[in-house]
Amino acid sequence: MTKRGILYIILFLSVLVFAGLYVMMGYYYEGSFSYGTWINRVYCTGKSIDQVNRELKNSSLYSGILLTAEDGSKYFVDGATIGYEADYKDELQNILDNQNPLAWGINLFTSRDRDIIGNISIDEDKLRKSLERWPIFEDTGEEIYELRHGDEGYYLVNNERNKPVFEAFFRKVNEAVHNKEYELDLSNDPECYVKMTPTENDLAVKELYEKLDELQKRSMSITMLDKSISFSGKEFAEYAVTLQDLDKAKDEELSEDNPSLGRFIYDGKVGKFPYDYGVENEFVVDSKGNLIISCSKLYDYYSKKIMEFDTEHDIAAYQKTGQGTIFVSGSKDGQFFDKDKEFEDFLEAFASGENSELVVEAPKKSFEIDAKELGNEYIIIDMGKQHLSYYKDGKLSLEYDVVTGNTGAGRSTPVGLFHVYNKRYHTILRGADYASYVNYWLGVNKGVGIHDATWRKEFGGEIYKHSGSHGCINSPLEKMEILYNSVEVGVPVLLFY
Repeated sequence: MTKRGILYIILFLSVLVFAGLYVMMGYYYEGSFSYGTWINRVYCTGKSIDQVNRELKNSSLYSGILLTAEDGSKYFVDGATIGYEADYKDELQNILDNQNPLAWGINLFTSRDRDIIGNISIDEDKLRKSLERWPIFEDTGEEIYELRHGDEGYYLVNNERNKPVFEAFFRKVNEAVHNKEYELDLSNDPECYVKMTPTENDLAVKELYEKLDELQKRSMSITMLDKSISFSGKEFAEYAVTLQDLDKAKDEELSEDNPSLGRFIYDGKVGKFPYDYGVENEFVVDSKGNLIISCSKLYDYYSKKIMEFDTEHDIAAYQKTGQGTIFVSGSKDGQFFDKDKEFEDFLEAFASGENSELVVEAPKKSFEIDAKELGNEYIIIDMGKQHLSYYKDGKLSLEYDVVTGNTGAGRSTPVGLFHVYNKRYHTILRGADYASYVNYWLGVNKGVGIHDATWRKEFGGEIYKHSGSHGCINSPLEKMEILYNSVEVGVPVLLFY
């Protein structure tokens, strides 16, 4: 036999031996996982199903799942708490059944690693109890609508939101756990939420707010000369009778001195407190559900606001801010209008429920000035109070009581803004029926001036109504001397009642 023949025989025998060994190795892995088998990163070669199942359980513990709700809140469901268990036998058996014993050699060149989930089991009662502890499922009793009160008046808080559906959450989480998911975002899942339904109380709160807001949106004003005073609707809502005011409101009696006492506005009219009334969320309403407005509270607000037509109020505002308009009434009582009479018109307009502007005609000779015309040095004579005040550098320098023109004899001192036009020392004042010597004289308007009156022992009070001057401003000698030496020609003098 030739050498070549011998080589062929050796090669044939080698292949035969190798094939035998390969087949023997294939049958060696029968009943166990073949060479190079990896499952869930666990090396399974030569191991039985029970062995691999045990190792997979130990190497792939499930910590739990993190949930996210619509409001952004998060909740963790612990795997151990809900009795999470995984068994891989069925899938391992399937892999083993489909394993070709003679194909083990392929694993020398290709990976056989694979991932399996296994059969997941949990205690659903424990899962349910765990989810029930999530605060989003708590019934807080929160109302959709909440009436609140702040600096800007009454406002409505809308707590409307989507309410989570527990069973839908439970179903979704159960499914995710069985799929071994570690996070589940349910914030946008429409199956998991329903809109909150307003209760009867919610609707009642909303209706009450709408009534209050209608008051808050009201616009009312009083206009006179070039000035308009606006009344705040926010204030109107404050005068609705509440449960706290109820006893006082029921006991309030009509008064001749106060046109507002014992009167209320409801159902578009002004009248006594209604016999038939009810309560809606702390607010008292009439039999038709209308809010009841206290006229006495409205009157207090009205009286305070119309003080903006008062000369003293305007002067005080100028002294505080350095700007503004001063209104001066031409009437002898210093009033621009009959406050109580105009209040009746105000009530009628208010009861109508419509926005309104009341225009009041000012008395004759009434006027307005830019407060800045007073400057930093000026004299103010309040003839209603019979009082003179002298300001220098914006500060009160001198004040005292005076006697002005005799109103009973028709010799009233004129109202107006004048200026000191001359100063005289030791002079005689002459008129048709008098000649009076004075030490100090400050001319204000034509023959009207400020001067001392040594013939008088008393000043102030109501002397001017029956024993007043011929029109001048009578002053005590010692006070007049100080004023004369302090004031120069050109200083403004404001005269008003």
